Amino acid sequence: MNHIADYWIDMYQTNKEKRENCCGCNACETICPKQAITMKYDSEGFLYPLVDEEQCINCGICINVCPIQNKDGAENAQYLETFAGYSNDSKILDKCTSGGFATAVALKFIEQGGLVCGVRYSDDYIKAEYSIAETTDDVMRFASSKYVQSEKKEIYKNVKSLLDENRKVLFIGCPCDVYAIQRYLKKEYDTFYTCELVCMGVTSYKIAEEYKKISESKSRSSLVFINARSKERGWFVPHLEERFANGKRKYSTLFGTYYGYGFQVYNRPSCLRCSFRGTNGIGDVRIGDFWGIKETDEYWNPKGVSCIFVRNKKGQELISILPEKEFSLFKTTYKIATESNMSSYKNKGKEFEGLRDKFADVFLKRGLVSACRQTASVGFWVKHYVPDRWHFVMKKIYHKFVDKR
Repeated sequence: MNHIADYWIDMYQTNKEKRENCCGCNACETICPKQAITMKYDSEGFLYPLVDEEQCINCGICINVCPIQNKDGAENAQYLETFAGYSNDSKILDKCTSGGFATAVALKFIEQGGLVCGVRYSDDYIKAEYSIAETTDDVMRFASSKYVQSEKKEIYKNVKSLLDENRKVLFIGCPCDVYAIQRYLKKEYDTFYTCELVCMGVTSYKIAEEYKKISESKSRSSLVFINARSKERGWFVPHLEERFANGKRKYSTLFGTYYGYGFQVYNRPSCLRCSFRGTNGIGDVRIGDFWGIKETDEYWNPKGVSCIFVRNKKGQELISILPEKEFSLFKTTYKIATESNMSSYKNKGKEFEGLRDKFADVFLKRGLVSACRQTASVGFWVKHYVPDRWHFVMKKIYHKFVDKR
């Protein structure tokens, strides 16, 4: 059993992609006609495909389905329209990361007889996985950001089976996963719709696993719920919410926690050189947080605002199923919507790779707390120790004097 990237280099000399470029999408495992490919976690806690060379028949199907090996098919697909928006249903807005667009559309999809494929936490809140929602309760489990890379398992096969039955399916996921399933399907389905997420990179389940142990030890109780983007204290400053079996609840400024810092730094290697930022991708719509918004903007909402990039006619159809009374939409421009959200257009760069490697080395040897202590900047420790109420003040000052708008 060898890593598939090494196998590609040996067998197919035309495209020498390194293992670090693999995004872990599972498409190669799912499509292999001989079940010769298996996704396995490496020592860092990321999934990579392994090839059983005795089973492999050198058909090359895994190469053809790979979104990284074929990334030119998703380059520079410009957007038709850009919107800011938010749900007018407080229940939706409170549960979602930003303005609730994905959840609002998904609920309408279910209402109209469709199905929705999205990501939910595992029961222990350590891993995340794709599943198919048939009810509104199922959809609400997809709400809010997970940040841990999701397991796909049989999801591509299940979606294809539904599409072959002429069912309407909405797939919500990271741009690499959206491109992967489209390549797996091999053709356009009129009943298939896709929604990409503006992604800052995914982390290993090992970050969540260790943070959970630390948190349970401090609280002397089992962690029964976690929300990395709770809005109990608003949207403007992201908060981590933790609930424990003893009834205790804890709210912390997300990027001042070991969990928040860990997932920012300990990205999957391919995320540091992501091929799907900016206008690269194929999703019918792409959505994210509308960072940089000001209280004086007409589309300001203290509970969250989505930026919504519409790429094609299907994207316009998704927009159209939301009644005005249920979802507020405001036309804007791509430049305004992205200039304060670096994840929309910029990779973390070479400097970050060195920080990531140092963090990984310490983390795997001595744990999360030691890794944070040895690599975090002053900015993190300010967030970690300064009382929560001051974070809103600091962010307002940042937007007033530093922000690009």
